[in-house]
Formats: sequence, C-alpha cells, structure tokens
Amino acid sequence: MDAIINPKMIQKWWKSYINWYVSYSNFKELNKKKGLDYFRDKLFISILLLTFLIGILSYMPSGYVAVTRGDWFVLVADTIAVLVLTFIVLNKRIDFETKKTIFSINLYLLSFALLLHLGFKGNGSILIFTTTGLITLYKGRKAGINSVLISVVLYVILIAAFYFKFFHLPIFNEYDFDVFAVVTVNNVLFNFILVFSISFLIEQLHNALIKENLLQQELVVKHNNAVAAKLRAEKSDQLKSAFLTNVSHEIGTPMYGILGCTDFLKEYNKEDKEYQEYVELINNNGNKLLDIISDIVNISKVETGLMLVEASTFNVTEVIDLVHNTLLPTAKEKGIVFTKNNLISTTEAIIYSDKEKLTEVLKHLLKNAIKYTEKGTIDFRCFYKDQNTIEFLIKDSGIGIPKDKFNAIFKAFYQVDVDHKNALHGSGIGLTIAKAYTEMLGGKLTLENNAEIGATFRFTINTYLKNT
Repeated sequence: MDAIINPKMIQKWWKSYINWYVSYSNFKELNKKKGLDYFRDKLFISILLLTFLIGILSYMPSGYVAVTRGDWFVLVADTIAVLVLTFIVLNKRIDFETKKTIFSINLYLLSFALLLHLGFKGNGSILIFTTTGLITLYKGRKAGINSVLISVVLYVILIAAFYFKFFHLPIFNEYDFDVFAVVTVNNVLFNFILVFSISFLIEQLHNALIKENLLQQELVVKHNNAVAAKLRAEKSDQLKSAFLTNVSHEIGTPMYGILGCTDFLKEYNKEDKEYQEYVELINNNGNKLLDIISDIVNISKVETGLMLVEASTFNVTEVIDLVHNTLLPTAKEKGIVFTKNNLISTTEAIIYSDKEKLTEVLKHLLKNAIKYTEKGTIDFRCFYKDQNTIEFLIKDSGIGIPKDKFNAIFKAFYQVDVDHKNALHGSGIGLTIAKAYTEMLGGKLTLENNAEIGATFRFTINTYLKNT
C-alpha cells in the first residue's frame, strides 16, 4: 500500500500540476503584486485547483445519490457550482481578483442553498465555515470578516422569518425557535473565531518571512563583504608576494655582485690574516642575507598558495650525504659531535619526491640543531617507517624548547629565544618553512623534548609523491 500511495510522488505530481496552471493562467505575467498579496494569490491557485479536483471527484457520487433519491434541487445546485468552478479554472482572460470574487460567491451560494434545503444536518453550515476560512486565507482578515457578516445577515433573516413567520422552510421543523437561535449564534461566533485565528496565523507567518528575508539580506551583505575582504586579502597577498620577489631580485642582484667581488678580494693579501677575516665576514654575512631573503620569499609563496611541488626521481641517500657533509664543518667548529646513521639501503634509495624541498627541510632542521647546541651532540637518523614512508630524526642536546612553546615555534617569525638572551639571531621562519614543505611532501613534522636536555624533531615524507 505504501508503494502505491507514495507521499513524495503525490507531492511531486501536485507541484507539477501547480506549475502547469501557473504557466497556463499566465500568473507571472498577470500578477504584479509583491509580498503577502503575491503569496495570497499563489495560495489561491492551490485552493482553486484543490477545490476543483475534489469538487469533480465528489460531484459524481453526490449526483448519483441525489438522482436516486429524487432530490433534483441538490443535483442542480451541485451542477451549477461545478460548472462555475470549471469556468473559473479554465478561463485565462479573467484576472485573479475577479476569479477570487466569483469563487467566493459560488461557494457561498452553494452553502446557503444546501443549508436552506437540508438544514444543519446537511453540508451547508460546514461549507459556510470552509468558505469563510478560505476567503480569509486568500483575501485577508477584512474579507473574512465581511464574509462572516454576510452569514450574520442570512442567519438574522432566518431567525426573523422563524419568529415572525414571514415564510416557512423545512429547516424550521427540525428545531424549536430557542434551539435554532442558539445554533445560528454559535455558528456566527465560531466563524469569527475561525477568521481571527487564520488571520493571526497568516500575520505571524508573514512577519516571520519578513524577518527571514531581512536576515537573508544581512547574510548576503555579510557574505559579499567577506568575499570582498577575501579578494582584498588575496590581492594583498599577491602584492606582498610580488613585492618580496621584486625585493629579492633587487637585493639579490647586487649581493651576488658583492659576493663575486669577495672571491676576487680573497686572492689579494693572502698573508694578511686580518684582511682575509674581513673578506670572509663579508662573504658569510652576504650569504646569510641571501638565505634570509630566500626564506621570506618562500614562506610568502607557501602562504599565498604559489609554492608548488615539483616531484622527480632522485637518490635520497645522496641528498642526506650532501646536507650532512655541508653542515659537518660548522658543527666541528663548535665542538659538536655530529653523527649520521642512514638505515636506507641502496636498493631503497631511489624515491619520487621533491628533491629541493627535502633538502631545504633537512638544512633548516639541522642548522637549527647546530645553532642551539653548544659542544654537545647531534644525532641524525633516517629509515623506512613503512613501504612508502621515510622517517627522519634529528636529536640534539641543545637548550631545548619549553613544552608550552611546541606549537608556537612553527609560526612564522616566532622565536623561542625572544629576548635574545643567548644572542642567537635568525629570521624565525625556518621551522615554518620546514613544516610547510614536509606537509607538501606528504608527511608530518613533530617535536618532542628529550628526557634530559635538547629537542628531537621527527618528520616523514612520502616516497611516491604526486605532483600538485
């Protein structure tokens, strides 16, 4: 039974039926109203079509009963009402206000006719209630009250006719005058209650819709403001990235010239140690400046989404050896024992990843370990964590990192040694870049304190990375 009577299918069919009639009646072209009046016209369409369908379906059995009982008055009344209803539905030339008026009068005449002919035991009084409610729905409270007043006039005429015996109706035989008067008064009162209840409900729904529309407008404004702010931020990020790239180029070009000159200057006064120290100082600080500029540009590209992964096939052991050999002299100068333990076999060394980014991650983490370690140890290990993941471990015996700063150190331009108590300077973005690059390589960078002193950084990379 549920499969035969499917509420969703009925709802879908009814919606299609309504849409067809809206198109058929040229409702959108004819109706220029807005707000609650437009809603009432749309509601009238649903009421009209529903009444038409139910009227056609109920006309057949009611007509049959009327014929079998010889009640030709009911048959004629029902037939006229159905014909008028059909005329209203199918006639496209009539405007909706006229259709509402004809529809209301048609229902009232039918209900009054049935009430006078069948009395309160028939459908007349019920139909009056229904008509009053429907008029209130599609025409408003004033029209609903007027419809009740029309009923009052009818009932007053009936009461007066009953009392003063102006004329006689079969309905007068069913009740004593007192009972008849009470029933009619109750009908009027209930009609008023129905009108005010429906009109109150419609007003509340209308107010709720107005509030909802206002909220939607506010949300649209806020959304547009958010989109505009996002566009401004993106434009700002693009300008920042362009500015930093331009600054990098403008500073980098003369710096390469300066560093090139220092190479020539080294060939002079080789015996003068003080002279060579100054030249080396210029060279070292120039390279540091270039590294800082490069880091700033890279972190800007990461934040603006301009940094891309460029995966290729390479030997990860060669990268590990290169970084270790490059930084080993610096560690030895500080008296640091810098050990490397590479557990990756030769057959497993070929991977598909971003070689440049892996190199940068290793350099940043190992340089940090060397910078914050004084005459201690640095343990550098690498191994396969699983078939597609390599894990790197860098453990130092340096000054360590407070546990409450574990998350903060990965933020751009943040330094644990904020007061420079240990005179350890830097840009504060090395770990930010390392974390961002690690995630781009399909891995994760984590930090943990050692049992006694120092810090341990672990990070992983995916050995079969896809280009993004």
